[in-house]
Amino acid sequence: MDVEYDPEREAFSAMKLAAEADGAERQRWINAALAWIELTRLRVPVGRERLGREEAV
Repeated sequence: MDVEYDPEREAFSAMKLAAEADGAERQRWINAALAWIELTRLRVPVGRERLGREEAV
């Protein structure tokens, strides 16, 4: 599966938007950034993903 987005870049962008926002909007951007960071943590590195497929063959 090719992923066209970079979760780390998205998290950074969300935090920049949070810094510019106030109140509830700021909290929403912080929550969005935390979600992107969690996706970054859970994402399998490309090298490992390919290695797993080669071993299965």
